[in-house]
Amino acid sequence: MNAATLTLVCIALGGWALVVYSYAGYPVLLALVAALHQLKADLRFVMSKAERRCKAGAPEQDLPEVAVVIAAYNEERHIHARVMNLLEQDYPADKLRIHIGSDGSRDRTAEILRGIQDERLQAHIFEANRGKANVLNDLRGRVTAPIVVFSDANTFFDRQAIRRLVSWFENPAVGGVSGELRLLGNAGQNQDSLYWRVEQALKFFEGRIGGLLGANGAIYAVRRELWPELASNAICDDFLIGMHVSASGRRMAYDPSAWAEEDTPEQIREEHHRRLRIGVGNFQALFEHPEFITRTNTATRFAYLSHKVLRWLTPHLLLASLLASVVLALLPDPNQALWQGWLGMQALGYALVSWWYRQSSAGATLPRIAKLPTFFFALNWAFLLASIRYARGSQQGTWRRTAR
Repeated sequence: MNAATLTLVCIALGGWALVVYSYAGYPVLLALVAALHQLKADLRFVMSKAERRCKAGAPEQDLPEVAVVIAAYNEERHIHARVMNLLEQDYPADKLRIHIGSDGSRDRTAEILRGIQDERLQAHIFEANRGKANVLNDLRGRVTAPIVVFSDANTFFDRQAIRRLVSWFENPAVGGVSGELRLLGNAGQNQDSLYWRVEQALKFFEGRIGGLLGANGAIYAVRRELWPELASNAICDDFLIGMHVSASGRRMAYDPSAWAEEDTPEQIREEHHRRLRIGVGNFQALFEHPEFITRTNTATRFAYLSHKVLRWLTPHLLLASLLASVVLALLPDPNQALWQGWLGMQALGYALVSWWYRQSSAGATLPRIAKLPTFFFALNWAFLLASIRYARGSQQGTWRRTAR
Protein backbone atom coordinates (compact mmCIF):
# COMPACT_ATOMS: atom_id res chain seq x y z
CA MET A 1 0.00 0.00 0.00
CA ASN A 2 1.53 3.29 -1.10
CA ALA A 3 1.51 6.52 0.92
CA ALA A 4 -1.39 8.05 -0.99
CA THR A 5 -3.61 5.00 -0.51
CA LEU A 6 -2.67 4.81 3.17
CA THR A 7 -3.64 8.47 3.60
CA LEU A 8 -7.02 7.80 2.00
CA VAL A 9 -7.58 4.81 4.27
CA CYS A 10 -6.77 6.93 7.33
CA ILE A 11 -9.25 9.58 6.20
CA ALA A 12 -11.98 7.07 5.29
CA LEU A 13 -11.79 5.29 8.64
CA GLY A 14 -10.29 8.00 10.83
CA GLY A 15 -13.15 10.41 10.25
CA TRP A 16 -15.66 7.91 11.56
CA ALA A 17 -13.33 6.91 14.41
CA LEU A 18 -13.14 10.51 15.64
CA VAL A 19 -16.91 10.88 15.46
CA VAL A 20 -17.47 7.64 17.38
CA TYR A 21 -14.92 8.78 19.95
CA SER A 22 -16.63 12.14 20.47
CA TYR A 23 -20.15 10.74 20.80
CA ALA A 24 -19.45 7.37 22.47
CA GLY A 25 -15.83 7.02 23.56
CA TYR A 26 -15.47 10.40 25.20
CA PRO A 27 -18.45 10.02 27.58
CA VAL A 28 -17.04 6.70 28.80
CA LEU A 29 -13.52 8.10 29.16
CA LEU A 30 -14.86 11.21 30.90
CA ALA A 31 -16.82 9.11 33.39
CA LEU A 32 -13.67 7.11 34.19
CA VAL A 33 -11.56 10.25 34.65
CA ALA A 34 -14.29 11.77 36.83
CA ALA A 35 -14.44 8.60 38.94
CA LEU A 36 -10.69 8.73 39.48
CA HIS A 37 -10.94 12.42 40.33
CA GLN A 38 -13.66 11.67 42.89
CA LEU A 39 -11.61 8.83 44.35
CA LYS A 40 -8.67 11.19 44.77
CA ALA A 41 -10.92 13.74 46.48
CA ASP A 42 -12.36 11.05 48.77
CA LEU A 43 -8.90 9.83 49.77
CA ARG A 44 -7.76 13.39 50.39
CA PHE A 45 -10.78 14.01 52.57
CA VAL A 46 -10.31 10.79 54.54
CA MET A 47 -6.56 11.21 54.99
CA SER A 48 -6.32 14.94 55.67
CA LYS A 49 -9.89 15.87 56.59
CA ALA A 50 -9.75 18.61 53.94
CA GLU A 51 -13.14 20.07 53.03
CA ARG A 52 -14.37 19.08 49.58
CA ARG A 53 -18.01 20.13 49.43
CA CYS A 54 -19.80 23.45 49.31
CA LYS A 55 -20.56 24.99 52.67
CA ALA A 56 -24.15 25.26 53.85
CA GLY A 57 -24.32 28.91 52.84
CA ALA A 58 -23.70 32.34 54.30
CA PRO A 59 -26.07 33.95 56.81
CA GLU A 60 -28.70 36.25 55.33
CA GLN A 61 -26.80 39.40 56.28
CA ASP A 62 -23.66 38.16 54.54
CA LEU A 63 -25.26 37.26 51.21
CA PRO A 64 -23.90 39.36 48.33
CA GLU A 65 -25.92 41.65 46.11
CA VAL A 66 -27.09 39.90 42.97
CA ALA A 67 -28.18 41.25 39.60
CA VAL A 68 -30.28 39.09 37.29
CA VAL A 69 -29.66 40.05 33.66
CA ILE A 70 -31.98 39.18 30.75
CA ALA A 71 -31.96 40.42 27.17
CA ALA A 72 -35.43 40.11 25.64
CA TYR A 73 -36.93 40.47 22.20
CA ASN A 74 -40.66 40.09 21.50
CA GLU A 75 -41.35 38.21 24.73
CA GLU A 76 -44.87 39.47 25.54
CA ARG A 77 -45.99 35.88 26.02
CA HIS A 78 -43.55 35.20 28.87
CA ILE A 79 -42.16 38.44 30.25
CA HIS A 80 -44.70 39.18 33.01
CA ALA A 81 -44.64 35.63 34.38
CA ARG A 82 -40.84 35.65 34.10
CA VAL A 83 -40.50 38.81 36.21
CA MET A 84 -42.94 37.44 38.80
CA ASN A 85 -40.92 34.23 38.95
CA LEU A 86 -37.76 36.22 39.73
CA LEU A 87 -39.48 38.44 42.28
CA GLU A 88 -40.61 35.30 44.13
CA GLN A 89 -37.07 33.99 44.51
CA ASP A 90 -35.95 33.00 48.00
CA TYR A 91 -33.34 35.74 48.22
CA PRO A 92 -33.27 38.94 50.31
CA ALA A 93 -35.29 41.58 48.46
CA ASP A 94 -32.86 44.36 49.31
CA LYS A 95 -30.01 42.42 47.66
CA LEU A 96 -31.73 41.44 44.44
CA ARG A 97 -32.03 43.56 41.30
CA ILE A 98 -33.47 42.48 37.97
CA HIS A 99 -32.17 44.13 34.79
CA ILE A 100 -34.17 43.35 31.63
CA GLY A 101 -33.19 44.92 28.35
CA SER A 102 -35.88 45.01 25.66
CA ASP A 103 -33.99 44.99 22.36
CA GLY A 104 -36.30 47.00 20.13
CA SER A 105 -39.21 44.62 20.75
CA ARG A 106 -42.09 45.15 18.32
CA ASP A 107 -44.75 43.59 20.54
CA ARG A 108 -45.95 44.56 24.05
CA THR A 109 -42.76 43.52 25.86
CA ALA A 110 -41.70 47.09 26.72
CA GLU A 111 -45.24 48.06 27.72
CA ILE A 112 -45.53 45.10 30.07
CA LEU A 113 -42.16 45.85 31.66
CA ARG A 114 -43.12 49.49 32.23
CA GLY A 115 -46.34 48.38 33.91
CA ILE A 116 -44.61 46.27 36.60
CA GLN A 117 -44.16 48.41 39.70
CA ASP A 118 -41.39 46.95 41.83
CA GLU A 119 -38.18 48.71 42.81
CA ARG A 120 -36.22 45.51 42.22
CA LEU A 121 -37.00 45.62 38.50
CA GLN A 122 -35.02 47.92 36.25
CA ALA A 123 -36.36 47.84 32.71
CA HIS A 124 -34.02 49.10 29.99
CA ILE A 125 -36.04 49.86 26.89
CA PHE A 126 -33.93 50.10 23.74
CA GLU A 127 -35.77 51.40 20.70
CA ALA A 128 -33.45 49.88 18.07
CA ASN A 129 -33.03 46.15 17.58
CA ARG A 130 -29.27 45.57 17.75
CA GLY A 131 -28.88 41.97 18.88
CA LYS A 132 -28.43 40.26 22.23
CA ALA A 133 -24.67 40.84 22.53
CA ASN A 134 -25.11 44.60 22.25
CA VAL A 135 -27.87 44.59 24.88
CA LEU A 136 -25.67 42.61 27.26
CA ASN A 137 -22.79 45.01 26.65
CA ASP A 138 -25.03 47.95 27.53
CA LEU A 139 -26.29 46.25 30.68
CA ARG A 140 -22.72 45.41 31.62
CA GLY A 141 -22.07 49.10 32.13
CA ARG A 142 -25.18 49.53 34.30
CA VAL A 143 -24.85 46.57 36.66
CA THR A 144 -22.81 47.04 39.83
CA ALA A 145 -23.67 43.93 41.87
CA PRO A 146 -20.67 41.62 42.46
CA ILE A 147 -22.60 38.53 41.31
CA VAL A 148 -24.49 38.47 38.01
CA VAL A 149 -27.07 35.81 37.18
CA PHE A 150 -27.88 35.40 33.48
CA SER A 151 -31.07 33.90 32.13
CA ASP A 152 -33.66 34.00 29.34
CA ALA A 153 -37.12 35.53 29.19
CA ASN A 154 -38.86 32.18 28.61
CA THR A 155 -37.08 30.32 31.42
CA PHE A 156 -38.46 29.82 34.93
CA PHE A 157 -36.30 29.32 38.02
CA ASP A 158 -36.87 27.02 40.95
CA ARG A 159 -37.46 29.24 43.99
CA GLN A 160 -34.06 28.33 45.50
CA ALA A 161 -32.09 28.68 42.27
CA ILE A 162 -30.37 32.03 42.87
CA ARG A 163 -29.47 31.18 46.46
CA ARG A 164 -27.89 27.90 45.35
CA LEU A 165 -25.92 29.55 42.56
CA VAL A 166 -24.62 32.25 44.88
CA SER A 167 -23.45 29.78 47.54
CA TRP A 168 -20.62 28.65 45.25
CA PHE A 169 -18.96 32.06 45.32
CA GLU A 170 -17.90 31.57 48.92
CA ASN A 171 -15.00 29.74 47.28
CA PRO A 172 -12.69 32.40 45.79
CA ALA A 173 -11.44 29.93 43.16
CA VAL A 174 -14.93 29.76 41.62
CA GLY A 175 -15.51 32.38 38.94
CA GLY A 176 -18.83 31.11 37.65
CA VAL A 177 -21.44 28.42 38.14
CA SER A 178 -23.93 26.90 35.73
CA GLY A 179 -27.28 25.56 36.82
CA GLU A 180 -29.33 22.84 35.16
CA LEU A 181 -32.00 23.41 32.52
CA ARG A 182 -34.90 20.97 32.45
CA LEU A 183 -36.71 20.81 29.11
CA LEU A 184 -40.48 20.41 29.14
CA GLY A 185 -42.83 19.10 26.46
CA ASN A 186 -40.78 16.19 25.20
CA ALA A 187 -43.64 13.99 24.06
CA GLY A 188 -43.13 14.67 20.35
CA GLN A 189 -40.53 13.60 17.81
CA ASN A 190 -37.77 15.92 18.91
CA GLN A 191 -34.92 13.94 20.42
CA ASP A 192 -33.62 16.95 22.32
CA SER A 193 -34.90 15.20 25.45
CA LEU A 194 -32.43 12.29 25.23
CA TYR A 195 -29.65 14.46 23.84
CA TRP A 196 -30.14 17.01 26.60
CA ARG A 197 -30.04 14.36 29.33
CA VAL A 198 -26.74 13.11 27.94
CA GLU A 199 -25.44 16.68 27.82
CA GLN A 200 -26.45 17.18 31.45
CA ALA A 201 -24.50 14.09 32.44
CA LEU A 202 -21.45 15.33 30.54
CA LYS A 203 -21.72 18.74 32.21
CA PHE A 204 -21.84 17.07 35.61
CA PHE A 205 -18.70 15.02 35.00
CA GLU A 206 -16.89 17.90 33.29
CA GLY A 207 -17.68 20.09 36.26
CA ARG A 208 -16.33 17.41 38.59
CA ILE A 209 -12.91 17.35 36.88
CA GLY A 210 -12.74 21.16 36.59
CA GLY A 211 -13.42 21.23 32.85
CA LEU A 212 -16.95 22.62 32.53
CA LEU A 213 -17.43 24.16 29.09
CA GLY A 214 -19.15 27.52 29.02
CA ALA A 215 -22.48 27.77 30.78
CA ASN A 216 -26.15 27.03 30.32
CA GLY A 217 -27.58 30.30 29.02
CA ALA A 218 -30.89 29.74 30.82
CA ILE A 219 -29.33 29.72 34.29
CA TYR A 220 -25.78 30.64 35.23
CA ALA A 221 -23.90 33.18 37.34
CA VAL A 222 -20.46 34.81 37.16
CA ARG A 223 -18.48 37.31 39.16
CA ARG A 224 -19.09 40.81 37.81
CA GLU A 225 -15.39 41.43 37.08
CA LEU A 226 -15.25 38.33 34.87
CA TRP A 227 -18.12 39.44 32.61
CA PRO A 228 -16.35 40.33 29.34
CA GLU A 229 -17.46 42.75 26.67
CA LEU A 230 -18.75 40.74 23.74
CA ALA A 231 -18.21 41.27 20.03
CA SER A 232 -21.28 42.97 18.57
CA ASN A 233 -22.01 39.94 16.37
CA ALA A 234 -21.41 37.35 19.10
CA ILE A 235 -24.06 34.63 19.17
CA CYS A 236 -23.29 32.06 21.89
CA ASP A 237 -22.87 34.60 24.67
CA ASP A 238 -23.33 32.02 27.44
CA PHE A 239 -20.57 29.82 26.06
CA LEU A 240 -18.24 32.77 25.48
CA ILE A 241 -18.77 34.25 28.95
CA GLY A 242 -18.34 30.87 30.67
CA MET A 243 -15.20 30.05 28.70
CA HIS A 244 -13.82 33.50 29.45
CA VAL A 245 -14.12 32.64 33.14
CA SER A 246 -12.12 29.45 32.56
CA ALA A 247 -9.51 31.26 30.46
CA SER A 248 -9.08 33.80 33.25
CA GLY A 249 -7.86 31.05 35.57
CA ARG A 250 -11.04 30.71 37.65
CA ARG A 251 -13.19 27.61 37.92
CA MET A 252 -16.60 27.09 36.32
CA ALA A 253 -18.76 24.93 38.60
CA TYR A 254 -21.91 22.95 37.79
CA ASP A 255 -24.82 22.67 40.23
CA PRO A 256 -27.79 20.54 39.11
CA SER A 257 -29.67 21.50 42.27
CA ALA A 258 -29.96 25.06 40.89
CA TRP A 259 -32.46 24.35 38.16
CA ALA A 260 -34.77 26.05 35.72
CA GLU A 261 -37.45 24.91 33.29
CA GLU A 262 -38.10 25.76 29.66
CA ASP A 263 -40.36 24.49 26.89
CA THR A 264 -38.85 22.65 23.96
CA PRO A 265 -40.32 22.32 20.44
CA GLU A 266 -41.96 19.09 19.44
CA GLN A 267 -40.87 19.08 15.79
CA ILE A 268 -37.34 18.90 14.37
CA ARG A 269 -38.01 21.67 11.87
CA GLU A 270 -38.78 24.11 14.71
CA GLU A 271 -35.22 23.63 15.95
CA HIS A 272 -33.37 23.99 12.65
CA HIS A 273 -32.91 27.75 12.69
CA ARG A 274 -31.93 27.73 16.36
CA ARG A 275 -29.30 25.06 15.74
CA LEU A 276 -28.06 26.86 12.64
CA ARG A 277 -27.63 30.10 14.53
CA ILE A 278 -25.89 28.40 17.46
CA GLY A 279 -23.70 26.54 14.98
CA VAL A 280 -22.40 29.83 13.60
CA GLY A 281 -21.70 30.90 17.16
CA ASN A 282 -19.76 27.69 17.70
CA PHE A 283 -17.47 28.46 14.77
CA GLN A 284 -17.04 32.00 16.07
CA ALA A 285 -15.75 30.51 19.32
CA LEU A 286 -13.50 28.02 17.53
CA PHE A 287 -11.78 30.42 15.16
CA GLU A 288 -11.94 33.73 17.03
CA HIS A 289 -11.07 32.61 20.55
CA PRO A 290 -7.86 30.56 20.57
CA GLU A 291 -7.50 31.37 24.29
CA PHE A 292 -10.12 28.70 24.97
CA ILE A 293 -7.33 26.24 24.18
CA THR A 294 -4.19 28.17 25.00
CA ARG A 295 -5.20 29.71 28.33
CA THR A 296 -7.46 27.08 29.93
CA ASN A 297 -6.45 24.17 32.14
CA THR A 298 -5.80 20.63 30.94
CA ALA A 299 -9.27 19.36 31.92
CA THR A 300 -11.00 22.16 30.01
CA ARG A 301 -8.86 21.61 26.89
CA PHE A 302 -9.57 17.86 27.03
CA ALA A 303 -13.31 18.46 27.29
CA TYR A 304 -13.34 21.29 24.73
CA LEU A 305 -11.58 19.32 22.01
CA SER A 306 -13.41 16.05 22.67
CA HIS A 307 -16.90 17.33 23.44
CA LYS A 308 -17.20 20.49 21.38
CA VAL A 309 -14.64 20.85 18.60
CA LEU A 310 -14.95 17.30 17.28
CA ARG A 311 -18.76 17.55 17.30
CA TRP A 312 -18.72 20.88 15.48
CA LEU A 313 -16.46 19.29 12.84
CA THR A 314 -18.41 16.01 12.63
CA PRO A 315 -20.12 16.77 9.27
CA HIS A 316 -16.77 17.75 7.76
CA LEU A 317 -15.14 14.58 9.06
CA LEU A 318 -17.97 12.45 7.66
CA LEU A 319 -17.82 14.20 4.29
CA ALA A 320 -14.06 13.69 4.12
CA SER A 321 -14.56 10.03 4.97
CA LEU A 322 -17.21 9.69 2.25
CA LEU A 323 -15.02 11.31 -0.42
CA ALA A 324 -12.02 9.19 0.54
CA SER A 325 -14.23 6.09 0.38
CA VAL A 326 -15.33 7.06 -3.15
CA VAL A 327 -11.72 7.27 -4.31
CA LEU A 328 -10.78 3.97 -2.63
CA ALA A 329 -13.80 2.26 -4.18
CA LEU A 330 -12.60 3.34 -7.64
CA LEU A 331 -8.94 2.39 -7.21
CA PRO A 332 -7.81 -1.01 -8.55
CA ASP A 333 -6.91 -2.74 -5.32
CA PRO A 334 -7.31 -6.19 -3.74
CA ASN A 335 -9.62 -4.57 -1.16
CA GLN A 336 -11.69 -2.69 -3.72
CA ALA A 337 -14.81 -4.77 -3.03
CA LEU A 338 -14.57 -4.00 0.68
CA TRP A 339 -14.31 -0.28 0.00
CA GLN A 340 -17.23 -0.45 -2.42
CA GLY A 341 -19.29 -2.12 0.31
CA TRP A 342 -18.21 0.51 2.86
CA LEU A 343 -19.13 3.28 0.42
CA GLY A 344 -22.49 1.64 -0.31
CA MET A 345 -23.31 1.43 3.42
CA GLN A 346 -22.56 5.12 3.88
CA ALA A 347 -24.56 6.15 0.81
CA LEU A 348 -27.54 4.03 1.81
CA GLY A 349 -27.43 5.32 5.38
CA TYR A 350 -27.28 8.98 4.30
CA ALA A 351 -30.07 8.50 1.77
CA LEU A 352 -32.32 6.83 4.35
CA VAL A 353 -31.74 9.32 7.13
CA SER A 354 -32.13 12.32 4.81
CA TRP A 355 -35.48 10.89 3.68
CA TRP A 356 -36.54 10.49 7.31
CA TYR A 357 -35.49 14.08 7.95
CA ARG A 358 -37.61 15.36 5.05
CA GLN A 359 -40.56 13.30 6.28
CA SER A 360 -40.22 14.70 9.79
CA SER A 361 -39.91 18.26 8.48
CA ALA A 362 -43.15 17.71 6.60
CA GLY A 363 -44.88 16.75 9.86
CA ALA A 364 -44.86 12.96 9.50
CA THR A 365 -44.52 10.71 12.54
CA LEU A 366 -41.32 8.69 12.37
CA PRO A 367 -40.88 5.13 13.66
CA ARG A 368 -38.98 4.97 16.95
CA ILE A 369 -35.90 3.46 15.31
CA ALA A 370 -35.61 6.47 13.01
CA LYS A 371 -35.78 9.26 15.58
CA LEU A 372 -32.25 9.22 16.94
CA PRO A 373 -30.41 8.96 13.58
CA THR A 374 -32.70 11.65 12.18
CA PHE A 375 -31.88 13.93 15.10
CA PHE A 376 -28.16 13.25 14.52
CA PHE A 377 -28.57 14.10 10.83
CA ALA A 378 -30.49 17.30 11.60
CA LEU A 379 -27.85 18.40 14.11
CA ASN A 380 -24.96 17.86 11.73
CA TRP A 381 -26.76 19.29 8.73
CA ALA A 382 -27.15 22.48 10.75
CA PHE A 383 -23.45 22.40 11.71
CA LEU A 384 -22.46 22.03 8.06
CA LEU A 385 -24.64 24.93 6.92
CA ALA A 386 -23.43 26.98 9.88
CA SER A 387 -19.80 26.52 8.88
CA ILE A 388 -20.64 27.77 5.39
CA ARG A 389 -22.47 30.78 6.78
CA TYR A 390 -19.58 31.56 9.09
CA ALA A 391 -17.06 31.31 6.24
CA ARG A 392 -19.20 33.67 4.16
CA GLY A 393 -19.77 36.04 7.09
CA SER A 394 -23.50 36.03 6.35
CA GLN A 395 -24.81 35.47 9.89
CA GLN A 396 -25.53 38.55 12.01
CA GLY A 397 -26.06 38.87 15.73
CA THR A 398 -29.72 39.90 15.53
CA TRP A 399 -32.55 37.77 16.90
CA ARG A 400 -34.69 35.09 15.32
CA ARG A 401 -37.69 33.86 17.33
CA THR A 402 -38.15 30.12 17.75
CA ALA A 403 -40.24 28.11 20.16
CA ARG A 404 -37.17 27.97 22.39
